[in-house]
Formats: sequence, C-alpha cells, structure tokens
Amino acid sequence: MATSAILCAFCLLLFHLQSARGNNNQQQQAKCNSLRCGYIDIQFPFGLKQSNQDPRCWYFPVPTFQLSCINRTQTVIDIPGFGNLVVKKIDYDSQSIQVNDPNGCLPKRFLHRWNLSDSPFILNPLIYGSSPFNLTFTRCPSNVTASPGFPLMPVSCLSDNPNYSVIASWSQPIDSSTVMSERCQVMSHALVPLPVLDMSMWPFWSDLNTDLELVWTEPRCSDCALTGQLCGFSSQKNRSLRVGCFPRDSGKGLSRSAKYGLAIGVGIPGLLCFIGISCFLCGKVRTLSHRRRRSHLPITISLEPVPFVAGLDGATIEKYPKTLIGESGRLLKANDNTCAICLSEYQPKETLRSIPECDHYFHADCIDEWLKLNATCPLCRNSPDKSTPSSSSFSPTSSSVSSPH
Repeated sequence: MATSAILCAFCLLLFHLQSARGNNNQQQQAKCNSLRCGYIDIQFPFGLKQSNQDPRCWYFPVPTFQLSCINRTQTVIDIPGFGNLVVKKIDYDSQSIQVNDPNGCLPKRFLHRWNLSDSPFILNPLIYGSSPFNLTFTRCPSNVTASPGFPLMPVSCLSDNPNYSVIASWSQPIDSSTVMSERCQVMSHALVPLPVLDMSMWPFWSDLNTDLELVWTEPRCSDCALTGQLCGFSSQKNRSLRVGCFPRDSGKGLSRSAKYGLAIGVGIPGLLCFIGISCFLCGKVRTLSHRRRRSHLPITISLEPVPFVAGLDGATIEKYPKTLIGESGRLLKANDNTCAICLSEYQPKETLRSIPECDHYFHADCIDEWLKLNATCPLCRNSPDKSTPSSSSFSPTSSSVSSPH
C-alpha cells in the first residue's frame, strides 16, 4: 500500500508539471481547425487549398503538402515529377501516404519517365527496397500469354484489346525467347517499384496497380502523432520553421496531459494489484498441481515443433537428376524447348535438371535457385518429395541427349 501511495503522488506531480508545460505551448500554437476531405483526415504538415487556412497551419515552405479536395470526396496531391495522384490514406504515425492514379491505371504512369527528386517524398524503403526494378512492358496476343510456356500476369488496365495482353517482365528474357520476339512487340522499358516480399514469386508478378506508398522525413511529426498530439510551428510571432508538439484539447474538460497523468496514477497501482493477485493464483494452481502429481501417475506429453521450410536444402536439390543437352540440341520432349523460369531456349551443351515427381525440367542454375526459395515445381506447383533417392549427377544418354565424358 505504501508503494502505491508513493507512485500516485509521483504521478500527480508529473501530471501537474506536464499540464503547465502544455498550457504554455498551447498559447504559442495557432488555432488551426481540423480539416477533412472524404475519409481523409488533413492535418499538419498537410493543408487544403480551398480552406483559406492560415499559412502556418501547414508546412508552407513545401507547396506539395497542399492538397486539393474534388467534389468534397476525392483528395488529390500534385507531386512534382509524377503529376496529380489520388490520396488513399495518410498515416501520420509512420509519416507515409498511399496514392494511386485517378483513372485507376498506375502502371501507365510508370511507362513515362517519373522521379521524386523534386518532391518531399521517397518510396517507402521498407516495402520497395533501395530502388525500383527495370521491367519491360510487352504487347502480345492473348493466346501466347495464356499458354503454359509463358505463365505471365497481364496488366489488365493496359490491355484495352481482348485479343492482346500487355505483360511486364524482366528486360532480358523477352528478347531471348523466339516465340515472344516473333509474336510480341516491346512497348517500353520502365522503372517500376515492386514490393520486395513479392520478388520470390517471379515471374508471377503481383498487381502493378496496387497503391503506391511514399514517406516523408521533413518535417518530423511522427513523435507528436504517436503521443496523440498535434504537430505545428513552435511560434507564431516569427518566421521560424521549427516544429513542435501541442495538446489537442483547448479549454474544455481535462487536457490530454491531465488525462495521461490520471491514467498513469490510477493504472500503475491497478497493474501492481493485478500482478499480485495473478502471482497468488499461480501459487495456488502450482500447489494443487503438486498434490495431484503425488496421487496420480505422471503423464508425459512430448510436443515436437513443426518445422517450417520455405525451400529445399542444397543436398536434397543435388539428388535430382541432371541432363546434358547433346550437340544436336534436341530434347527428350520436343515441345519443351524453353526454360519456364528464365524464358530462354535450351542450347547445346547446357545442363538441365528435372523434378522426378512431375518430370518437368529446367536450367539447372534456374531450378536450383527456385527450389531454395520455393519447394514447389514452377509449372505444376506440385511439391517435390524430399525423400527422393539419390541419383547420379547426370541422367543416362539417349538418342537426343548426351552425357559428359
């Protein structure tokens, strides 16, 4: 009880000091009304052009932070080097903003040269890594892109003709495939932000029309948002660009700092009481369990952890048979002349590796890297049996395949 009383007195003192400091800061903060466009909450550093706000209610040194509200429902931001984009979400805690194309076709923006160097935003490095990826946009007949040999995801908003599809893929394999080069037309090479977590699914791309997430670093307001306060310029009497945090409440009821002090003063003793009761109950449960063990035979339950394996290990992969293509370049299966992973044709004296369960074969280097990340066949998606018996490093020779000497 004595400990709880001391903690309460300390918390009340802390609350009093924080309230006094908050009131002083609040006197310096401008009276900026909370704004909203549709379901988007607009607050510092963002402003709204049509609201006739005080310039210091938003971060006026950077015009990009001023938003537009279309028909009171659609929030639009004009980003230099990218153009007008629709704002889908603003997260003030992480200082991130999600945007998309107003016409619902973000990939069309990627086909043109874009950059964010003249804006306060950058691509979220936690999602897209250090830099975007160079992809090739190709227009192909629909029957080619839908064939099992080319399992590529079409970009639906760019495919305006039902007989043709637009696909996005690595720049290199497109030119190396005879079928693709003869029947498809390269539209453009473009830098595209791709989520790093989706890279293990290549060449099965995710939807390129997913909202683009950007972040800003200046001004730094995330600490204010995390503590439930408002962010703004520290002083209205001069043109200083220094920002600080201010309480949301003004003159009615308890201030936010008072609520925090009250919550701490009541919550800590309550937490200590809860911990004491929990320890007491745990002791009683242990005592009852000890008595029961003395009157009954012990029962042992063995729980083995379930391993999670994303791919296959190198030893298992090496058990799968290899095949060396002969001088003629002919294969055991005449129709399978292209590696479904890299989309390159097989060449004489190249080494292939096959998966015994489904008898599909690929370049040895390609399938080795695939199986290390995904324990499934790239074509049929069947899971290879990890207990496949060991075999020789190369398969026996045949009329169209020769083994090395």
